[in-house]
Amino acid sequence: MTRGRPDPDVVFDLLANRRRRRVLAVLSAEDRRLTVNDLTTAIALEESGPTIADVPGEAIEDIFLSLQHVHVPKLAALELIEYDGERRLVEPTDRLAALEPSLSAVLDGDLESPAWPDPAESQ
Repeated sequence: MTRGRPDPDVVFDLLANRRRRRVLAVLSAEDRRLTVNDLTTAIALEESGPTIADVPGEAIEDIFLSLQHVHVPKLAALELIEYDGERRLVEPTDRLAALEPSLSAVLDGDLESPAWPDPAESQ
């Protein structure tokens, strides 16, 4: 992503994965520092809720590992978030605001068509 206007190819790649979209949505809504565990819980509830007790341990572990090793580092590399790997803290940056229109449009689409599979889920 370049300073100012985001590169559409980068935005499409970034938003191709539902978990990355959810991380960005949670951080955008909360607008504060969160732990990877906080993000894991939010995603687990969305994917398998309604309470964290209803989510299988394997699902929580899968979500945590995908965030820790794939999605959070990718968002940090694009400077959309600041990530403290030692403390596992994630914080939105000002660059996330530039992505907000694209993120909102995609999230609205997520709500309208939840039955569509996410082909990028494993990426």
